[in-house]
Amino acid sequence: MIVNSLKTAYRFLKKHKLITFINITSLAIGITATLVIFLMIQYDYSFDKHVPNQQQVYRVVNNGEFKNAGVYVPLVRTMQAELPNLEAVAPIYRSHVQKLKVSLATDKFQTFPKEQKMVFTNSQYFDIFPSKWLAGSAKALNSSGNIILTEKTLEKFYGKELPANVIGKTIIYADSIPLQVAGVIENPQHNSDFNFESFIAESTIPQDNNLKNMYTWEAWNSISDSHQVLIKTKAQSNPLLIERNIANLLKKYKYKEGEKINDKLELQALADVHFDTRFNYEATHPEALRNLILLAFFLLALGAVNFINLSTAQSIERAKEVGIRKTLGSSKATLIKQFLLETFLITLSATLLAVLLLPLFLHVFEGFIPQNLSLDRLDKTVILLFLFGQLIVVTILAGFYPAWVLTGYAPVLALKNQLGKNTNLSRSTWIRKALTIFQFVLAQAFLICVLVVVRQINYVSHRDMGFQKDAIVNVYIPGAFQNSAKGIVLKNELKKLTDIKAISFGNIAPAMNGWMTTGITYDQSPTKESLTFDSRSGDENYLEVYRIPLLAGRNIRLLDSTSEMLINRKGLELLHIKNPQDAIGKTFENGKNIIVGVMEDFDLASARQAVKPVLYTGSKEGYVLHIALDQSHPENWKNAIDNITSSYKSVFPDDELDLRFVDEVIQNFYTQEKQLSKLLSWAVGLSMLIAGLGLFGLAIFTANQRTKEIGIRKVLGASVFQITFLLLRNLLSLVAIACLVAFPIAYYFMHSWLNDFVYRTTISPWIFGLSALGLIAFASLVLSTKSVFAAKANPINSLRDE
Repeated sequence: MIVNSLKTAYRFLKKHKLITFINITSLAIGITATLVIFLMIQYDYSFDKHVPNQQQVYRVVNNGEFKNAGVYVPLVRTMQAELPNLEAVAPIYRSHVQKLKVSLATDKFQTFPKEQKMVFTNSQYFDIFPSKWLAGSAKALNSSGNIILTEKTLEKFYGKELPANVIGKTIIYADSIPLQVAGVIENPQHNSDFNFESFIAESTIPQDNNLKNMYTWEAWNSISDSHQVLIKTKAQSNPLLIERNIANLLKKYKYKEGEKINDKLELQALADVHFDTRFNYEATHPEALRNLILLAFFLLALGAVNFINLSTAQSIERAKEVGIRKTLGSSKATLIKQFLLETFLITLSATLLAVLLLPLFLHVFEGFIPQNLSLDRLDKTVILLFLFGQLIVVTILAGFYPAWVLTGYAPVLALKNQLGKNTNLSRSTWIRKALTIFQFVLAQAFLICVLVVVRQINYVSHRDMGFQKDAIVNVYIPGAFQNSAKGIVLKNELKKLTDIKAISFGNIAPAMNGWMTTGITYDQSPTKESLTFDSRSGDENYLEVYRIPLLAGRNIRLLDSTSEMLINRKGLELLHIKNPQDAIGKTFENGKNIIVGVMEDFDLASARQAVKPVLYTGSKEGYVLHIALDQSHPENWKNAIDNITSSYKSVFPDDELDLRFVDEVIQNFYTQEKQLSKLLSWAVGLSMLIAGLGLFGLAIFTANQRTKEIGIRKVLGASVFQITFLLLRNLLSLVAIACLVAFPIAYYFMHSWLNDFVYRTTISPWIFGLSALGLIAFASLVLSTKSVFAAKANPINSLRDE
């Protein structure tokens, strides 16, 4: 029985090759896109799922006015000493230095300048993230001067050397700090936001004054998101109680009696770290995943709609077959099974084609797919179950309605060609029109969204951020603050170059992808309260390089007795000062710091972030050279970069130049928006391709059904244009209706998306008009290919039997 059914299904599909091709292609595109999105979602939800007792692991974050994933470094040691209900307290201090010198033989070292995944931590890190040890043990991180390597780092440094043979070898950190290799672990086998390649004992930091300053070892007023901490609570511990205990530690060690507390330290569950964008610009937003799921559903639905439309359109041709089968005794259930079998064969073919297309789609979506997404780390069983489930669901959803329509025809009417009296035919015609509108609503909505996202990206990329960002380069000094003296030497060398208009030495640029805050006591406050500012520091040339205007007062001077400071307009609100001039002379920290000038506000991050209070502190130390090139002569920039490189090598001969254009760094703020634009562009392309294939199939049926009418009209003198318009009119009207339906839908979603930005563009009317014209033009082109051909056909061929 099943063999006969398969043969019958195969013969029918083979007879209608073009329609079968359209159905398989449409479904294959939808299934492939859905599979890619499924892999992306599975990747994101796989993060840190391997961690034992994951529900007991938290990251301590600051959810106060300045949201930050970092903590005060002294607090970590205090938690270790005074909170007994914690099983583990693991600091995650990301290395500010990337250069390592690895001993290969006696007095012979090889320099590795770009080791980025290094952290200072302790043995309790491996209590949270257990690893397989190839040599040594986690206890080594309890002793200063020890470093643990992964297999990957071992191979990079020592080639094919056995793990046991590298124990005790010397690695020089930051040019001066000797470390001993004390262990080797297997490469991380799972996705995690806390996978690293080198682990240095945290107790190494207080042994070196430069490291102590760099990691603010004893400072209760400085937070950086590079200084994080993970904790593992004891079973049945109350997270709220732990938060309260941490708050009490802050009151005890940081704040004076009665002082306003600006910090709000909370426990962030490890499962939430990957999805919480408040504390990590690179986190995956849960809404983005929900949108991906919705997109996958829509793309798959588009393919299924094509199948439903073309199958119901074919129903007239198959009506006699149904009538004969019913007359010969076939039941409705038997016929439905037969038609579902045909749908299953098409869906199975589409699924197999989708698997073949997957590598191509992964390559095409390369800019959007996470770089670390690897099929090796994903659960193959889950993927196979997903494909099987998708095969069954699509077969039922796409195949059941056409089967129900076909089997609903009365045998007598079907055999007499009197289906016009059949309500199923009329109903299926209306449903087919509704589904066609649905397809083009999606295509039109995606197109509008693309135009709005591109417009927003263009707007935020070119808006005035309150400082000069073009033609500015940052040169990072190796070894960070410990090489400040060499940084000043390099600055003086670069000042001699004619292609450089201005140069400053300090810490970070005005805008950065991260947080650097400081807490400072305001002397004029009755309660001597500690205020939190975003912090920048450097010499007196910073304002000149970035062209930041002063509203009052003067620029800083570098003095030994006091630190002169600049505050921005937003910072005046914290001081409860309205007139910028009134801020001049205000002091902090018992007169150690004094405000000498007020800057105009400037952006510190992306257009999603509002301006924040900023303090710029005069300092002779730093790790970034801020260099202004001649903006009016970009043709000289290459020569300037070559000269900067040459001067850099004369001061740091063993180090690789780390040079970044500020405008390019700022463009990286909008990586997710650019990825969204690319994803929506592909959604537009795929939805229009699928909808176009369906429209082409409907045009074929329309032309075939009206063959004799076209012949009669031509005999009576109708032109090719008139006949073409006749065939296009009904289908194009559906596209026009789709445009009108899509307008409010797209506006609602884009207006909601733009509300996430503090600075945003407007949704102009021309966007809707342009997108509608584009879609109608596309539909006209698709329909014309068949309609014109039908209009030019010789009427003799269609009327010879009349």
